[in-house]
Amino acid sequence: MTERICRRSAMPEADIPRWVDLHWPCAAAMLEAGVMDETGEWVEDKDVRLGLEAYRERLLKPK
Repeated sequence: MTERICRRSAMPEADIPRWVDLHWPCAAAMLEAGVMDETGEWVEDKDVRLGLEAYRERLLKPK
């Protein structure tokens, strides 16, 4: 999903792995919360704040 977002925005291939590593936890939380679909598009009529809360919970979880 995150690779598709990068390629769709014409990011250079060399930059994609670092961007994916950095942003995957956030994208995964958005996907799990149902505010983003598997193509990286926002789901219409969903509150993005739900995704932010899911991301916050993911960050605060003990490892």
